[in-house]
Amino acid sequence: MPKSSVPGTASEGHSQEAVSAASSAPSAVASTAPGFRPLLGHSWQLVRDPLGWLDKCRQAGPVLRVKLGPRAAYLVTDPDLVHRVLTDPAFEKGGPLMDAARDLLGNGLATCWREDHRRQRPLMQPAFTLPRIAGYAEVMREEAAQLTATWTPHRETDLIDDLSSATLRVMIRAMLPTADAEAAGKVAQQVRILLDGALLRAAVPFPFLFRLPTPGNRRFDRARRDTFAAADRIVATARAKPDASGLLSALITSDGSAPDGSDAFTDEDLRDQVMTLLSAGGDTTATTLAWAFHLLATHPEAERRLHEELDTVLDGAIAGPDDLPRLPFTRNVVSETLRLYPPVWMMSRITIADVDLEGCRLPADTEVFFSSYQLHHDPRHFPDPEAFDPDRWDRREPGDRHSFIPFHSGSRKCMGNTFALTEAAIMLSAVASVWRFRPTPRHDARPRPPRSMTPADVHLVPEPRPGRLSETRGIHAGR
Repeated sequence: MPKSSVPGTASEGHSQEAVSAASSAPSAVASTAPGFRPLLGHSWQLVRDPLGWLDKCRQAGPVLRVKLGPRAAYLVTDPDLVHRVLTDPAFEKGGPLMDAARDLLGNGLATCWREDHRRQRPLMQPAFTLPRIAGYAEVMREEAAQLTATWTPHRETDLIDDLSSATLRVMIRAMLPTADAEAAGKVAQQVRILLDGALLRAAVPFPFLFRLPTPGNRRFDRARRDTFAAADRIVATARAKPDASGLLSALITSDGSAPDGSDAFTDEDLRDQVMTLLSAGGDTTATTLAWAFHLLATHPEAERRLHEELDTVLDGAIAGPDDLPRLPFTRNVVSETLRLYPPVWMMSRITIADVDLEGCRLPADTEVFFSSYQLHHDPRHFPDPEAFDPDRWDRREPGDRHSFIPFHSGSRKCMGNTFALTEAAIMLSAVASVWRFRPTPRHDARPRPPRSMTPADVHLVPEPRPGRLSETRGIHAGR
Protein backbone atom coordinates (compact mmCIF):
# COMPACT_ATOMS: atom_id res chain seq x y z
CA MET A 1 0.00 0.00 0.00
CA PRO A 2 1.53 3.40 -0.89
CA LYS A 3 2.19 5.89 1.84
CA SER A 4 -0.59 8.14 0.66
CA SER A 5 -3.10 5.42 1.46
CA VAL A 6 -2.07 4.87 5.10
CA PRO A 7 -5.26 4.58 7.17
CA GLY A 8 -5.84 7.06 9.93
CA THR A 9 -5.62 10.82 10.26
CA ALA A 10 -4.44 13.26 12.88
CA SER A 11 -7.73 12.83 14.70
CA GLU A 12 -7.87 9.03 14.73
CA GLY A 13 -6.37 7.35 17.77
CA HIS A 14 -2.92 8.94 17.72
CA SER A 15 -1.14 10.36 20.75
CA GLN A 16 -2.50 13.84 21.42
CA GLU A 17 0.47 14.47 23.70
CA ALA A 18 2.88 13.65 20.90
CA VAL A 19 1.11 15.94 18.43
CA SER A 20 0.98 18.77 20.94
CA ALA A 21 4.69 18.43 21.62
CA ALA A 22 5.46 18.25 17.92
CA SER A 23 3.55 21.42 17.18
CA SER A 24 4.77 23.53 20.11
CA ALA A 25 8.36 22.46 20.89
CA PRO A 26 11.35 23.63 18.86
CA SER A 27 12.38 20.89 16.46
CA ALA A 28 15.89 19.44 16.54
CA VAL A 29 17.49 18.20 13.36
CA ALA A 30 18.39 14.53 13.43
CA SER A 31 21.93 13.63 12.48
CA THR A 32 22.41 11.78 9.23
CA ALA A 33 23.30 8.14 9.75
CA PRO A 34 26.90 7.19 8.89
CA GLY A 35 27.70 5.64 5.54
CA PHE A 36 25.72 7.93 3.21
CA ARG A 37 26.55 7.70 -0.51
CA PRO A 38 25.18 9.97 -3.26
CA LEU A 39 22.29 8.42 -5.23
CA LEU A 40 22.36 5.20 -3.19
CA GLY A 41 21.88 6.87 0.19
CA HIS A 42 22.21 4.20 2.87
CA SER A 43 20.75 1.34 0.82
CA TRP A 44 24.21 0.06 -0.05
CA GLN A 45 24.93 -0.34 3.67
CA LEU A 46 21.78 -2.43 4.13
CA VAL A 47 22.91 -4.72 1.33
CA ARG A 48 26.67 -4.77 2.05
CA ASP A 49 26.94 -4.97 5.86
CA PRO A 50 23.66 -4.12 7.61
CA LEU A 51 24.62 -5.47 11.04
CA GLY A 52 27.93 -3.61 11.15
CA TRP A 53 26.20 -0.46 9.94
CA LEU A 54 23.57 -0.73 12.68
CA ASP A 55 26.28 -0.82 15.34
CA LYS A 56 27.82 2.36 13.91
CA CYS A 57 24.36 3.95 13.96
CA ARG A 58 23.91 3.05 17.63
CA GLN A 59 27.04 5.03 18.41
CA ALA A 60 25.91 7.96 16.27
CA GLY A 61 22.68 8.84 18.10
CA PRO A 62 19.20 7.76 19.25
CA VAL A 63 17.34 9.11 16.17
CA LEU A 64 19.09 9.27 12.81
CA ARG A 65 18.03 10.39 9.37
CA VAL A 66 18.57 7.80 6.64
CA LYS A 67 18.11 7.81 2.88
CA LEU A 68 17.00 4.71 1.02
CA GLY A 69 17.58 5.73 -2.56
CA PRO A 70 15.19 8.66 -3.06
CA ARG A 71 13.25 7.98 0.17
CA ALA A 72 13.98 9.77 3.43
CA ALA A 73 13.33 7.92 6.68
CA TYR A 74 14.48 7.73 10.30
CA LEU A 75 16.28 5.02 12.25
CA VAL A 76 15.61 4.77 16.01
CA THR A 77 18.34 3.10 18.09
CA ASP A 78 17.33 3.80 21.71
CA PRO A 79 15.25 1.04 23.40
CA ASP A 80 12.89 3.42 25.20
CA LEU A 81 12.23 5.32 21.99
CA VAL A 82 11.69 2.06 20.11
CA HIS A 83 9.17 1.10 22.80
CA ARG A 84 7.44 4.42 22.13
CA VAL A 85 7.34 3.64 18.40
CA LEU A 86 5.82 0.23 19.17
CA THR A 87 3.19 1.46 21.61
CA ASP A 88 2.23 5.00 20.55
CA PRO A 89 -0.83 4.87 18.22
CA ALA A 90 0.73 7.67 16.16
CA PHE A 91 3.01 5.00 14.69
CA GLU A 92 1.23 2.57 12.37
CA LYS A 93 2.52 -0.66 10.81
CA GLY A 94 3.86 0.61 7.52
CA GLY A 95 7.00 1.54 5.64
CA PRO A 96 8.86 -0.52 3.04
CA LEU A 97 9.45 -3.60 5.21
CA MET A 98 5.81 -3.87 6.24
CA ASP A 99 4.61 -3.00 2.74
CA ALA A 100 6.76 -5.82 1.32
CA ALA A 101 5.45 -8.21 3.97
CA ARG A 102 1.86 -7.18 3.27
CA ASP A 103 2.30 -7.68 -0.47
CA LEU A 104 3.80 -11.08 0.23
CA LEU A 105 1.65 -12.45 3.06
CA GLY A 106 -1.63 -10.62 2.61
CA ASN A 107 -3.56 -8.79 5.30
CA GLY A 108 -3.02 -11.17 8.21
CA LEU A 109 -2.70 -10.30 11.88
CA ALA A 110 1.04 -9.55 11.67
CA THR A 111 0.81 -7.24 8.66
CA CYS A 112 -2.62 -5.60 8.72
CA TRP A 113 -3.38 -1.97 9.49
CA ARG A 114 -4.66 -1.06 12.94
CA GLU A 115 -8.32 -0.87 11.96
CA ASP A 116 -8.15 -4.46 10.66
CA HIS A 117 -6.09 -5.53 13.66
CA ARG A 118 -8.89 -4.45 16.04
CA ARG A 119 -11.22 -6.83 14.18
CA GLN A 120 -8.81 -9.71 13.71
CA ARG A 121 -7.16 -9.99 17.12
CA PRO A 122 -10.30 -10.99 19.09
CA LEU A 123 -11.05 -13.60 16.42
CA MET A 124 -7.51 -15.01 16.66
CA GLN A 125 -7.23 -15.11 20.45
CA PRO A 126 -9.22 -18.35 21.01
CA ALA A 127 -6.63 -20.22 18.91
CA PHE A 128 -3.74 -19.19 21.18
CA THR A 129 -5.03 -19.81 24.69
CA LEU A 130 -2.82 -21.87 27.02
CA PRO A 131 -5.09 -24.95 26.79
CA ARG A 132 -4.93 -24.75 22.99
CA ILE A 133 -1.13 -24.45 23.04
CA ALA A 134 -0.97 -27.48 25.35
CA GLY A 135 -2.85 -29.38 22.64
CA TYR A 136 -0.51 -28.16 19.89
CA ALA A 137 2.39 -29.26 22.11
CA GLU A 138 1.47 -32.88 21.40
CA VAL A 139 2.12 -32.22 17.71
CA MET A 140 5.42 -30.54 18.65
CA ARG A 141 6.44 -33.60 20.67
CA GLU A 142 5.55 -36.00 17.87
CA GLU A 143 7.52 -34.00 15.31
CA ALA A 144 10.41 -33.67 17.77
CA ALA A 145 10.48 -37.45 18.14
CA GLN A 146 10.50 -37.83 14.35
CA LEU A 147 13.29 -35.26 14.06
CA THR A 148 15.54 -37.14 16.48
CA ALA A 149 15.23 -40.21 14.23
CA THR A 150 16.15 -38.24 11.09
CA TRP A 151 19.93 -38.33 11.27
CA THR A 152 22.54 -41.02 10.72
CA PRO A 153 25.38 -40.88 13.27
CA HIS A 154 28.52 -39.11 12.00
CA ARG A 155 26.95 -38.28 8.61
CA GLU A 156 26.98 -34.57 7.77
CA THR A 157 23.58 -32.89 7.50
CA ASP A 158 22.21 -29.49 6.48
CA LEU A 159 20.49 -28.71 9.74
CA ILE A 160 18.46 -25.71 8.55
CA ASP A 161 16.66 -27.83 5.94
CA ASP A 162 15.82 -30.50 8.52
CA LEU A 163 14.63 -27.97 11.09
CA SER A 164 12.60 -25.94 8.57
CA SER A 165 10.75 -29.03 7.43
CA ALA A 166 10.04 -30.08 11.03
CA THR A 167 8.79 -26.68 12.23
CA LEU A 168 6.64 -26.17 9.11
CA ARG A 169 5.09 -29.59 9.71
CA VAL A 170 4.35 -28.55 13.29
CA MET A 171 2.61 -25.39 12.15
CA ILE A 172 0.62 -27.04 9.35
CA ARG A 173 -0.45 -29.95 11.58
CA ALA A 174 -1.38 -27.51 14.35
CA MET A 175 -3.55 -25.63 11.87
CA LEU A 176 -4.90 -28.77 10.23
CA PRO A 177 -4.37 -32.01 12.19
CA THR A 178 -5.28 -34.15 9.15
CA ALA A 179 -2.62 -32.52 6.93
CA ASP A 180 -0.28 -34.75 4.98
CA ALA A 181 3.15 -34.46 6.63
CA GLU A 182 5.08 -34.95 3.38
CA ALA A 183 3.13 -32.20 1.62
CA ALA A 184 3.65 -29.97 4.66
CA GLY A 185 7.40 -30.44 4.46
CA LYS A 186 7.49 -29.35 0.80
CA VAL A 187 6.15 -25.92 1.75
CA ALA A 188 9.21 -25.12 3.90
CA GLN A 189 11.58 -24.31 1.06
CA GLN A 190 9.01 -22.09 -0.67
CA VAL A 191 8.42 -20.09 2.51
CA ARG A 192 12.15 -19.49 2.95
CA ILE A 193 12.43 -18.22 -0.64
CA LEU A 194 9.54 -15.83 0.02
CA LEU A 195 10.99 -14.42 3.24
CA ASP A 196 14.43 -13.95 1.72
CA GLY A 197 12.92 -12.19 -1.28
CA ALA A 198 10.67 -9.92 0.77
CA LEU A 199 13.52 -8.59 2.91
CA LEU A 200 15.72 -8.02 -0.12
CA ARG A 201 12.91 -6.15 -1.89
CA ALA A 202 12.45 -3.89 1.11
CA ALA A 203 16.17 -3.08 1.38
CA VAL A 204 16.77 -2.30 -2.31
CA PRO A 205 14.90 0.89 -3.34
CA PHE A 206 14.76 0.06 -7.06
CA PRO A 207 11.60 -2.04 -7.56
CA PHE A 208 12.10 -2.34 -11.32
CA LEU A 209 14.99 -4.74 -10.61
CA PHE A 210 12.52 -7.28 -9.24
CA ARG A 211 10.38 -7.17 -12.38
CA LEU A 212 13.24 -8.35 -14.57
CA PRO A 213 12.98 -11.98 -15.78
CA THR A 214 15.98 -13.18 -13.78
CA PRO A 215 16.18 -16.73 -12.34
CA GLY A 216 15.91 -15.32 -8.81
CA ASN A 217 12.81 -13.27 -9.60
CA ARG A 218 11.16 -16.20 -11.36
CA ARG A 219 11.96 -18.45 -8.40
CA PHE A 220 10.40 -15.90 -6.03
CA ASP A 221 7.24 -15.51 -8.14
CA ARG A 222 6.85 -19.27 -8.42
CA ALA A 223 7.31 -19.74 -4.67
CA ARG A 224 4.68 -17.08 -3.99
CA ARG A 225 2.15 -18.74 -6.29
CA ASP A 226 2.82 -22.20 -4.87
CA THR A 227 2.60 -21.06 -1.25
CA PHE A 228 -0.66 -19.16 -1.80
CA ALA A 229 -2.08 -22.24 -3.53
CA ALA A 230 -1.03 -24.41 -0.58
CA ALA A 231 -2.65 -21.94 1.83
CA ASP A 232 -5.89 -22.03 -0.17
CA ARG A 233 -5.87 -25.84 -0.06
CA ILE A 234 -5.34 -25.81 3.71
CA VAL A 235 -8.29 -23.45 4.19
CA ALA A 236 -10.54 -25.48 1.88
CA THR A 237 -9.71 -28.69 3.73
CA ALA A 238 -10.34 -27.06 7.11
CA ARG A 239 -13.75 -25.87 5.89
CA ALA A 240 -14.68 -29.26 4.44
CA LYS A 241 -13.28 -31.44 7.25
CA PRO A 242 -13.25 -29.40 10.46
CA ASP A 243 -11.23 -30.79 13.36
CA ALA A 244 -12.00 -29.29 16.75
CA SER A 245 -8.38 -29.64 17.88
CA GLY A 246 -6.97 -27.65 14.96
CA LEU A 247 -5.92 -24.02 15.05
CA LEU A 248 -7.84 -23.21 11.87
CA SER A 249 -11.01 -24.74 13.27
CA ALA A 250 -10.67 -22.40 16.23
CA LEU A 251 -10.52 -19.49 13.79
CA ILE A 252 -13.43 -20.76 11.69
CA THR A 253 -15.69 -21.24 14.72
CA SER A 254 -14.53 -18.15 16.64
CA ASP A 255 -17.40 -15.78 17.38
CA GLY A 256 -14.93 -13.20 18.74
CA SER A 257 -16.09 -9.78 19.79
CA ALA A 258 -14.78 -7.58 17.03
CA PRO A 259 -15.63 -3.87 17.48
CA ASP A 260 -17.25 -3.69 14.05
CA GLY A 261 -19.59 -6.56 14.91
CA SER A 262 -18.09 -9.04 12.45
CA ASP A 263 -18.06 -12.55 13.82
CA ALA A 264 -16.22 -14.69 11.32
CA PHE A 265 -13.21 -14.85 9.04
CA THR A 266 -13.76 -15.03 5.30
CA ASP A 267 -11.78 -17.55 3.25
CA GLU A 268 -9.50 -14.73 2.12
CA ASP A 269 -8.95 -13.73 5.77
CA LEU A 270 -8.09 -17.32 6.63
CA ARG A 271 -5.73 -17.60 3.67
CA ASP A 272 -3.87 -14.50 4.87
CA GLN A 273 -3.67 -15.87 8.43
CA VAL A 274 -2.28 -19.16 7.08
CA MET A 275 0.38 -17.26 5.13
CA THR A 276 1.32 -15.32 8.27
CA LEU A 277 1.49 -18.47 10.39
CA LEU A 278 3.57 -20.34 7.82
CA SER A 279 6.16 -17.55 7.74
CA ALA A 280 6.14 -16.46 11.38
CA GLY A 281 5.45 -19.85 12.92
CA GLY A 282 7.71 -22.09 10.92
CA ASP A 283 10.81 -20.56 9.41
CA THR A 284 11.56 -18.22 12.33
CA THR A 285 11.55 -21.07 14.86
CA ALA A 286 13.79 -23.13 12.59
CA THR A 287 16.22 -20.21 12.41
CA THR A 288 16.31 -19.93 16.21
CA LEU A 289 16.94 -23.66 16.61
CA ALA A 290 19.68 -23.69 13.95
CA TRP A 291 21.51 -20.92 15.77
CA ALA A 292 21.00 -22.65 19.12
CA PHE A 293 22.61 -25.87 17.90
CA HIS A 294 25.47 -23.90 16.33
CA LEU A 295 26.06 -22.06 19.61
CA LEU A 296 25.97 -25.26 21.64
CA ALA A 297 28.36 -26.97 19.21
CA THR A 298 30.87 -24.16 19.70
CA HIS A 299 30.38 -23.70 23.47
CA PRO A 300 31.03 -27.09 25.09
CA GLU A 301 30.47 -25.95 28.69
CA ALA A 302 26.99 -24.63 27.86
CA GLU A 303 26.29 -27.85 25.97
CA ARG A 304 27.41 -29.92 28.98
CA ARG A 305 25.15 -27.97 31.35
CA LEU A 306 22.19 -28.34 28.99
CA HIS A 307 22.71 -32.10 28.75
CA GLU A 308 23.00 -32.35 32.52
CA GLU A 309 19.69 -30.52 33.02
CA LEU A 310 17.88 -32.60 30.40
CA ASP A 311 19.20 -35.89 31.78
CA THR A 312 18.21 -34.94 35.33
CA VAL A 313 14.73 -33.61 34.58
CA LEU A 314 13.59 -35.62 31.55
CA ASP A 315 15.72 -38.78 31.60
CA GLY A 316 15.26 -39.38 27.87
CA ALA A 317 11.61 -38.35 27.55
CA ILE A 318 10.39 -35.44 25.43
CA ALA A 319 9.35 -32.38 27.40
CA GLY A 320 5.76 -31.24 27.55
CA PRO A 321 4.55 -27.77 28.57
CA ASP A 322 4.41 -28.78 32.25
CA ASP A 323 8.11 -29.71 32.16
CA LEU A 324 9.36 -26.37 30.85
CA PRO A 325 9.36 -24.51 34.21
CA ARG A 326 11.78 -27.19 35.45
CA LEU A 327 14.18 -26.51 32.56
CA PRO A 328 15.53 -23.01 33.35
CA PHE A 329 18.85 -23.42 31.55
CA THR A 330 17.08 -24.75 28.44
CA ARG A 331 14.83 -21.69 28.43
CA ASN A 332 17.86 -19.43 28.98
CA VAL A 333 19.54 -20.98 25.92
CA VAL A 334 16.47 -20.14 23.85
CA SER A 335 16.36 -16.55 25.18
CA GLU A 336 20.07 -16.01 24.60
CA THR A 337 19.78 -17.36 21.06
CA LEU A 338 16.88 -15.00 20.36
CA ARG A 339 18.96 -12.13 21.74
CA LEU A 340 21.99 -12.87 19.58
CA TYR A 341 20.06 -13.74 16.41
CA PRO A 342 16.47 -12.43 16.43
CA PRO A 343 14.79 -13.90 13.32
CA VAL A 344 12.95 -10.65 12.52
CA TRP A 345 15.93 -8.32 12.81
CA MET A 346 14.56 -5.12 11.24
CA MET A 347 11.07 -3.61 11.19
CA SER A 348 9.41 -0.38 10.11
CA ARG A 349 6.52 1.85 11.07
CA ILE A 350 4.95 4.93 9.51
CA THR A 351 3.60 7.98 11.31
CA ILE A 352 -0.08 8.82 10.88
CA ALA A 353 0.32 12.17 12.65
CA ASP A 354 3.06 14.70 13.34
CA VAL A 355 5.21 13.30 16.15
CA ASP A 356 7.99 14.67 18.33
CA LEU A 357 10.64 12.02 18.93
CA GLU A 358 13.64 13.02 21.06
CA GLY A 359 13.14 16.62 19.97
CA CYS A 360 12.91 15.74 16.28
CA ARG A 361 9.70 16.58 14.46
CA LEU A 362 8.52 13.71 12.30
CA PRO A 363 5.71 14.73 9.93
CA ALA A 364 2.85 12.39 9.16
CA ASP A 365 3.74 9.74 6.56
CA THR A 366 7.33 9.47 7.79
CA GLU A 367 8.95 6.03 7.64
CA VAL A 368 10.63 4.91 10.87
CA PHE A 369 12.95 1.89 11.19
CA PHE A 370 14.25 0.03 14.22
CA SER A 371 16.26 -3.15 14.68
CA SER A 372 15.85 -5.74 17.40
CA TYR A 373 19.33 -7.02 16.48
CA GLN A 374 20.86 -3.62 17.20
CA LEU A 375 19.03 -3.31 20.54
CA HIS A 376 20.02 -6.84 21.56
CA HIS A 377 23.71 -6.11 20.87
CA ASP A 378 23.88 -2.81 22.73
CA PRO A 379 26.62 -3.11 25.41
CA ARG A 380 24.82 -0.57 27.60
CA HIS A 381 22.08 -3.14 28.19
CA PHE A 382 23.87 -6.42 27.46
CA PRO A 383 27.47 -6.43 28.74
CA ASP A 384 29.83 -8.30 26.41
CA PRO A 385 26.99 -8.43 23.86
CA GLU A 386 28.68 -10.77 21.36
CA ALA A 387 29.22 -13.48 23.99
CA PHE A 388 26.87 -16.47 24.24
CA ASP A 389 25.97 -16.29 27.94
CA PRO A 390 22.71 -18.07 28.88
CA ASP A 391 23.30 -17.16 32.54
CA ARG A 392 22.79 -13.47 31.80
CA TRP A 393 19.03 -14.17 31.92
CA ASP A 394 19.34 -14.92 35.64
CA ARG A 395 20.90 -11.46 36.14
CA ARG A 396 18.52 -9.31 34.11
CA GLU A 397 17.24 -6.08 35.60
CA PRO A 398 13.51 -5.27 35.25
CA GLY A 399 14.35 -1.89 33.73
CA ASP A 400 15.99 -3.57 30.73
CA ARG A 401 12.78 -5.05 29.35
CA HIS A 402 12.53 -2.58 26.46
CA SER A 403 15.93 -3.68 25.12
CA PHE A 404 14.84 -7.29 24.43
CA ILE A 405 12.07 -7.45 21.84
CA PRO A 406 12.26 -10.67 19.79
CA PHE A 407 8.44 -10.60 19.57
CA HIS A 408 8.16 -6.80 19.75
CA SER A 409 5.83 -5.21 22.31
CA GLY A 410 2.61 -3.29 22.76
CA SER A 411 -0.75 -4.19 21.28
CA ARG A 412 0.98 -5.56 18.16
CA LYS A 413 3.25 -7.95 20.06
CA CYS A 414 3.32 -11.33 18.34
CA MET A 415 0.31 -13.32 19.55
CA GLY A 416 2.18 -16.55 18.85
CA ASN A 417 5.10 -15.84 21.20
CA THR A 418 4.07 -18.52 23.72
CA PHE A 419 3.56 -21.03 20.89
CA ALA A 420 7.02 -20.21 19.49
CA LEU A 421 8.83 -20.39 22.84
CA THR A 422 7.10 -23.66 23.72
CA GLU A 423 8.01 -25.21 20.37
CA ALA A 424 11.63 -24.02 20.53
CA ALA A 425 12.12 -25.42 24.05
CA ILE A 426 10.46 -28.77 23.22
CA MET A 427 12.43 -29.22 19.98
CA LEU A 428 15.72 -28.12 21.55
CA SER A 429 15.36 -30.40 24.57
CA ALA A 430 14.26 -33.39 22.48
CA VAL A 431 17.17 -33.17 20.04
CA ALA A 432 19.81 -32.28 22.63
CA SER A 433 18.73 -35.21 24.81
CA VAL A 434 19.84 -37.58 22.04
CA TRP A 435 22.37 -35.76 19.86
CA ARG A 436 25.29 -33.38 19.98
CA PHE A 437 26.52 -31.64 16.84
CA ARG A 438 30.00 -30.84 15.58
CA PRO A 439 30.85 -28.28 12.86
CA THR A 440 32.22 -29.39 9.49
CA PRO A 441 34.66 -27.48 7.26
CA ARG A 442 31.64 -26.30 5.24
CA HIS A 443 29.89 -24.93 8.33
CA ASP A 444 29.43 -21.18 7.81
CA ALA A 445 27.44 -19.72 10.68
CA ARG A 446 27.11 -16.16 9.49
CA PRO A 447 23.79 -14.35 9.32
CA ARG A 448 22.56 -13.44 5.84
CA PRO A 449 20.95 -10.00 6.08
CA PRO A 450 19.36 -8.29 4.28
CA ARG A 451 17.67 -11.54 3.30
CA SER A 452 17.11 -13.04 6.76
CA MET A 453 18.86 -13.97 9.99
CA THR A 454 19.11 -17.61 8.89
CA PRO A 455 22.73 -18.86 9.06
CA ALA A 456 24.43 -18.98 5.68
CA ASP A 457 25.31 -22.68 5.95
CA VAL A 458 24.57 -24.96 8.91
CA HIS A 459 26.41 -28.15 8.01
CA LEU A 460 26.93 -30.13 11.19
CA VAL A 461 27.82 -33.72 12.03
CA PRO A 462 25.37 -35.36 14.46
CA GLU A 463 26.96 -37.52 17.14
CA PRO A 464 24.72 -39.68 19.34
CA ARG A 465 25.09 -39.11 23.05
CA PRO A 466 26.29 -42.28 24.78
CA GLY A 467 23.42 -44.60 25.59
CA ARG A 468 20.69 -42.19 24.46
CA LEU A 469 20.02 -42.98 20.81
CA SER A 470 19.32 -46.69 21.20
CA GLU A 471 17.03 -46.31 24.19
CA THR A 472 14.95 -43.55 22.66
CA ARG A 473 14.30 -44.88 19.13
CA GLY A 474 10.60 -45.59 18.85
CA ILE A 475 9.69 -44.72 22.44
CA HIS A 476 11.01 -41.18 22.74
CA ALA A 477 7.57 -39.55 22.71
CA GLY A 478 6.06 -41.96 25.17
CA ARG A 479 6.11 -39.72 28.19
